[in-house]
Amino acid sequence: MLLVLDNPKTQLKNGFDKCRKLTKKVKVSLVGSGVYRVQGESENSYQVRCLRNKFGSKLVECNCRANNRRLFCYHIAASVLVHSSIMAERQKVQ
Repeated sequence: MLLVLDNPKTQLKNGFDKCRKLTKKVKVSLVGSGVYRVQGESENSYQVRCLRNKFGSKLVECNCRANNRRLFCYHIAASVLVHSSIMAERQKVQ
């Protein structure tokens, strides 16, 4: 389910807080353009997409149960952090 990311600091706060509390580090791997695989405490991995629609709105989607309930999970928080870093580096190069 695609969620609009219009206020990342507020929307992702719970996800960032959960990442900090995990005993096992969260692993984020780039799979494709704006697509990430995230593995946390469980052995399960989840796929997160970060994209913009034609109006410029930032959208995110994860295939975990929390996202199906329209919640911003820690998988999304971790992916957005990595995605933002990648986009910032690309802008420096251009």
